[in-house]
Amino acid sequence: MTAREGGYALEPLTDRTTRVRFFNTPEGHGLGKLIVGLALAAARKDADSFGARIKSAAEAAIGPD
Repeated sequence: MTAREGGYALEPLTDRTTRVRFFNTPEGHGLGKLIVGLALAAARKDADSFGARIKSAAEAAIGPD
């Protein structure tokens, strides 16, 4: 599987917070055409956890004020 399109969008909420939205368009090739639906379901199920991991890593990299 590959992602034909993808990226992220940053949306400032306040002067101290930002919303990050990730997006992609998965595309199956060969056997991937059969499992693209399962992969999408797994990605959606893990989306909140993935976001929390990204937030934690970003906050750790930035450090306290």
